[in-house]
Amino acid sequence: MNKSEIEVEIHTLRDGGLLMQLDGNSHVIYAEEEAAGTRLLIDGRTCLLQNDHDPSKLMAETPCKLLRYLVSDGSHVDADMPYAEVEVMKMCMPLLSPASGVIQFKLSEGQAMQAGELIARLDLDDPSAVRKAEPFHGSFPVLGSPTAISGKVHQRCAASLNAARMILAGYDHNIDKVVQNLLVCLDSPELPFLQWQECLAVLATRLPKDLRTALEAKFREFEGFPNSLNIDFPAKLLKGVLEAHLSSCTEKEKGAHERLIEPLMSLVKSYEGGREGHARVIVQSLFEEYLSVEELFSDNIKADVIERLRLQYKKDLLKVVDIVLSHQGVRSKNKLVLCLMEQLVYPSPAAYRDKLIRFSQLNHTNYSELALKASQLLEHTKLSELRSAIARSLSELEMFTEDGENMDTPKRKSAINERMQDLVSAPLAVEDALVGLFDHSDHTLQRRVVETYIRRLYQPYLVKESVRMQWHRSGRIASWEFLEEHIEKKNGFEEQTPDKPLVQKHREKKWGAMVIIKSLQFLPAIISAALLETTHDPHEAVLNGSVEPTGFGNMVHIALVGINNPMSLLQDSGDEDQAQERIKKLAKILKEQEVSSSLHSAGVSVISCIIQRDEGRAPMRHSFHWSAEKQYYAEEPLLRHLEPPLSIYLEVDKLKGYEDINYTLSHDRQWHLYTVVDKPVPIRRMFLRTLVRQPTMNEGFTAYQGLGIETTHTQWTVSFTSRSILRSLVTALEELELNVHNATVKYDHAHMYLCILREQQIDDLVLYPKKLDIDAEQEEVAVEAILEGLAREIHAAVGVRMHRLGACEWEVKLWMASSGQANGAWRVVVTNVTGHTCAVHIYRELEHTSKQEVVYHSISVQGPLHHVPVNAHYQPLGSLDRKRLVARRSSTTYCYDFPLAFETVLEQIWASQFSGMEKPKDKVLKVKELVFADEKGSWGTPLVSSERPAGLNDFGMVAWCMEMLTPEFPLGRTILVVANDVTFKLGSFGQREDAFFLAVTDLACNKKIPLIYLAANSGARIGTADEVKSCFKVGWSDEFSPDHGFQHVYLSPEDHARIGSSVIAHELKLENGETRWVIDVIVGKEDGLGVENLSGSGAIASAYSRAYKETFTLTYVTGRTVGIGAYLTRLGMRCIQRLDQPIILTGFSALNKLLGREVYSSHMQLGGPKIMATNGVVHLTVSDDLEGVSAILKWLSCIPSCVGGALPISSPSDSPERPVEYFPENSCDPRAAICGIFDGNGKWLGGIFDKDSFVETLEGWARTVVTGRAKLGGIPVGIVAVETQTVMQVIPADPGQLDSHERVVPQAGQRDLFEGILQAGAAIVENLRTYKQPVFVYIPMMGELRGGAWAVLDSKINSDHIEMYADRTAKGNVLEPEGMIEIKFRTKDLLECMGRLDQQLINLKARLQEASKSAPYDRMVDSLQQQIQTREKQLLPVYTQIATKFAELHDSSLRMEAKGVIREVVDWDRSRLFFCRRLCRRIAECSLVKDILQEAEKMLGWMMKHSSHGRMIQGNYEAKLQELRVQKVLLRLTNIGESLSDLKALPQGLAALLSKVEPSSREQLVDELRKVLG
Repeated sequence: MNKSEIEVEIHTLRDGGLLMQLDGNSHVIYAEEEAAGTRLLIDGRTCLLQNDHDPSKLMAETPCKLLRYLVSDGSHVDADMPYAEVEVMKMCMPLLSPASGVIQFKLSEGQAMQAGELIARLDLDDPSAVRKAEPFHGSFPVLGSPTAISGKVHQRCAASLNAARMILAGYDHNIDKVVQNLLVCLDSPELPFLQWQECLAVLATRLPKDLRTALEAKFREFEGFPNSLNIDFPAKLLKGVLEAHLSSCTEKEKGAHERLIEPLMSLVKSYEGGREGHARVIVQSLFEEYLSVEELFSDNIKADVIERLRLQYKKDLLKVVDIVLSHQGVRSKNKLVLCLMEQLVYPSPAAYRDKLIRFSQLNHTNYSELALKASQLLEHTKLSELRSAIARSLSELEMFTEDGENMDTPKRKSAINERMQDLVSAPLAVEDALVGLFDHSDHTLQRRVVETYIRRLYQPYLVKESVRMQWHRSGRIASWEFLEEHIEKKNGFEEQTPDKPLVQKHREKKWGAMVIIKSLQFLPAIISAALLETTHDPHEAVLNGSVEPTGFGNMVHIALVGINNPMSLLQDSGDEDQAQERIKKLAKILKEQEVSSSLHSAGVSVISCIIQRDEGRAPMRHSFHWSAEKQYYAEEPLLRHLEPPLSIYLEVDKLKGYEDINYTLSHDRQWHLYTVVDKPVPIRRMFLRTLVRQPTMNEGFTAYQGLGIETTHTQWTVSFTSRSILRSLVTALEELELNVHNATVKYDHAHMYLCILREQQIDDLVLYPKKLDIDAEQEEVAVEAILEGLAREIHAAVGVRMHRLGACEWEVKLWMASSGQANGAWRVVVTNVTGHTCAVHIYRELEHTSKQEVVYHSISVQGPLHHVPVNAHYQPLGSLDRKRLVARRSSTTYCYDFPLAFETVLEQIWASQFSGMEKPKDKVLKVKELVFADEKGSWGTPLVSSERPAGLNDFGMVAWCMEMLTPEFPLGRTILVVANDVTFKLGSFGQREDAFFLAVTDLACNKKIPLIYLAANSGARIGTADEVKSCFKVGWSDEFSPDHGFQHVYLSPEDHARIGSSVIAHELKLENGETRWVIDVIVGKEDGLGVENLSGSGAIASAYSRAYKETFTLTYVTGRTVGIGAYLTRLGMRCIQRLDQPIILTGFSALNKLLGREVYSSHMQLGGPKIMATNGVVHLTVSDDLEGVSAILKWLSCIPSCVGGALPISSPSDSPERPVEYFPENSCDPRAAICGIFDGNGKWLGGIFDKDSFVETLEGWARTVVTGRAKLGGIPVGIVAVETQTVMQVIPADPGQLDSHERVVPQAGQRDLFEGILQAGAAIVENLRTYKQPVFVYIPMMGELRGGAWAVLDSKINSDHIEMYADRTAKGNVLEPEGMIEIKFRTKDLLECMGRLDQQLINLKARLQEASKSAPYDRMVDSLQQQIQTREKQLLPVYTQIATKFAELHDSSLRMEAKGVIREVVDWDRSRLFFCRRLCRRIAECSLVKDILQEAEKMLGWMMKHSSHGRMIQGNYEAKLQELRVQKVLLRLTNIGESLSDLKALPQGLAALLSKVEPSSREQLVDELRKVLG
């Protein structure tokens, strides 16, 4: 409070009170809410905290709008008098004054207010009515700890440790003070002795006497020494005593004794490593406590985590509260952990490796600083370990040779060279570790280290065996030779061709030198010696021809070693000021010393300065290049931290087109990160560059030393080259993940460049042990195909992760060593489009004949970089990449990338299956974009196909006509896809968007083809008239006091003359002669600012609803969809939603403002999958867009190509003749019955439908019904099944209602009348009545169908299409047997049945009858009646069972068949085969009927079209029918004429027939007969 704090401990009492410990004292507190306030009872004394009552403040109670004041400012108002009107939720309400007084307004009319905002003040007539709480400006008194703590160190340590744990539990403490006290206590030598005494005192009375005596005797030897600070706690001795005691115990006693001495054993074990070891145990426990909570929330949505915790701890919800409370204090917890890392972990981070790894993997903004610190400490340990491993590797060579150090044998030379080569090719930060060994005391090791460093830097263009070493009094000198143009010799072909000229093979030999010194004062002398050594070198190496004379381009490396030199004490480049100071000192020395001129005259173009630092810290590097303009060596900032030879391969010069390049070195020191800003639109780009080093064999040094990357990374079943690239890419992605929340390394778009140093053989590109036999003439094309497949394989492994981290493009350069056409430099450029999809382009490096420079050259398919110079500066992002970036910021895929996603999924579908089907040779997808026929297209404009490039749309809606080849339709099918362009005004619906959507919908309805809508929008477009916004003026109520409000908004006469058509205004002339045009209405010069967009929304809503009735519609929510977009998802009925995208009508912030408090924290709470998938709006949910497209195509595979088309029947992979192997035990599991299930032994038990074909829809809604699609013998079918098991429906709490809570309602296949069962049943009947496809109703094994459920499914509802079947064990009736006997077999009937069947009752009743006749009032009668009642009561339960069985016998499927209510009894095991055959027959029948009707319609149309004289032949048609009827009657009468007796009976028969005809018809018929008979 007021920047002061006190520490208290509070415990809850069973009677509802609180026990508070404060300043060493305890207090009991009770609280009770009363009308007047809160009454506190503290230690028996009462205190009343009165409610604040201040009628002088007139406050807004809810969010509202102040419409007008009802009284004037400064007037007097009475109590309960209305003083203002406000608008709340579209209602107008008065505000009443709570007291009488003079009112003073604080807000102006028309202003929106939030709850608690001051509207006006009252100067009260009676000021004494105010009970007002005044703010307390003081602070808490200085108090001690809640509990009394003595000055002894072990008690202070326990208090500090408890305070640290309270911080980790989410409570506030003075962190610096807690950490400082803890450090002081942990460092005290008295601590373990006092802890031991305390622990032993507690257990003394329970310990065995001999053990207690032994421990006390051993401890007494050291008890008096701690104060001398020289004696360590005897942990090992005491542990030996405890273990000896345990070993002497019997097995029976051992367990009890272990539990007894466990506190003592834990204490001595924690001190086995001394005080440092104990501190490590304490810190590890605190770290574990932090991680156990925060790992739950890392990279997860908080609401989802809490939901999982509630399910996990449903019986202990206070545990959830503790976890959430702890997480809410994450900032304080982070500060505590960072302090502990700085003070205790930094000196020896290796001991905390496991915890540091877990800290570095925390992925959220909350943990960015912590994860970064942990990663730095990890790299600190890795570099130290790597340095030690290299020292061992290069110093233990004698162990692997039989000869000594002085024996120069071929075996020894080979071993030395092999170990060095392993280091040269190791994919680790070997350079930095080698620099740390430059000043090693072992000269042999030092020489090997320097040579290895040189070989690694200049690989592979170092002249073999040219490295020489010599000692100088000032340090060590190394020199070597290298070929500067080694890179260029790899380019081009062996054969000269006009279009692919050979790159010239010239090489110029240069020399390099390194001087290693401990002080810059030795630099002149050692530089002179180095130049003398290099310029007078008689050694000459000749490779493949002549070598040109030495010229400008030599290199000198200056290594400053010794961690105590002044240069190394300066901080790293994180402090730019100190970095500049270091650079100035180096540059000054190079300019002032005479060495500068001597270096330049010797042809030295680059000087590299390496500054060694302490263990665990990377060396610093600076490069100085000779400047012809400045005439001295000036630093090249771009190459800072980078050795000049490596910059050639990293192609850093490509970045020189940018200014303000920020460099970051990766934690593994293998990747170099450059952050720049693109212009003109500022986009932060990151360029990551690395050299891919490939171990020579068996992972080389990496495997031997155990310093490689994680095993999971090396287990990819890919080629040698792919594994190397994947390893580097994964390392880069880990670096990006580490910096994803680091504000200093923010980026929007990342580009990765990898250069493989080692020459690749063609066999390296394919998976071992596969070998390729390629025709020499086809080698180039073959390698191109292999590289493309390799790139796609790598992208499949890491593409999604790369896309999530913004890595949008990666490029690999490699050299192919071949005697054929593939020899030379290759480039693989991969554009990461969506994470799942990518564009791959393969290039060669060739010399362009006209440009005289090396360029990218496409081979078969021309790529975007074709003929672009290889060393050209990077260009700003193109329009397409910028739009992709905008879409990615909206967490969706750019609309123009969806066709590629469709093509990718189709390729996967063809590659994954379909035995006996070959993939078509043509492209599986052909896409044509649909555009308005008119550039300014609007309502009614037709659509035409276009071949324009992607991203040229000028409004926010695009559409395609896609012709796709699928396994179900190998000859092709057509669909229409329409999508919002979220990069154009957030995908909102304006007039042109609505017109375009309507045109696409109409086209789909006309062609009767499927329409897919990809939704990502912000609803109907809103806007303002910008031309008015920029020039309107305000007419204030008081020009000098704007806070008094305003009267109108107006335009000046000049502005009105200019934009008068955009407004409706009236002229106002003021007394001072000023003319104003008061704005009444703003119309705007552009369409699409308001209600016209809503009108368009209504049009497309109607069209999409109609499309659902006329064709197939499907909506995929790929991005947030709002307003009309949300309505369209429902109107199209079928909907797939991405898990991270909401469907909402209004944003959560607007609702929070309306409610006046922060109720909702995200759109997902309003319309995420947890809402929409459980309310029936969403059928399926998917995790990403590729899965969404896959779900779309899977859905399409079950429907015809057009309305009324043939079903897509495919060849079944699951035999139709397979029996149903799943048999229900107690009740039928609907999902197992549909798609099968695995039994306890892992064996698959097949269901009715094809294996793996069932896709469940609406899984979260109406959970007692299972719905979805599957295939039966390759025929797509829809399925509706009932879940008879009890399921729990969770009705979540509404955050908008404070008293709302979650409810769990059990359901078991039933709905009551309140929930609308009658309406639902009627809807079922209506839909079945009009259904035009075959419907099979099957009561499965052990299934029952009764009452109303049967009535709404009976075959007579639609006898042409519905057929009912049942298993032999199925049952059906009006009621259950138990209900039936309550009506038809009541107790009276049961007693009659007993009396008829039970012989004992028959006898008793006979005796009773006899006794009644002889003596009606005899005791015998009473006795017999009593016996009869007893017998009936005894038999009643069993006869109830008999009655139930009797009723059940009416329910059997055989009776259903006998009564004709089902078509046939179908046994469960043969139901699959039966329904498959029956369905095939019904489909064939329907198809035949349809064909006949179509042909009949065609014939009738033809006859009507070709009637004589061009008239309709309806009369002729009727005459023809009459003629046919006459022939029919004549045919029947012919049989009568053949029999004389029949002829005699004819008159009587005719008379009888005429008597049955109606009189009017009879007279007409008699007249007709008379005419015929004449």
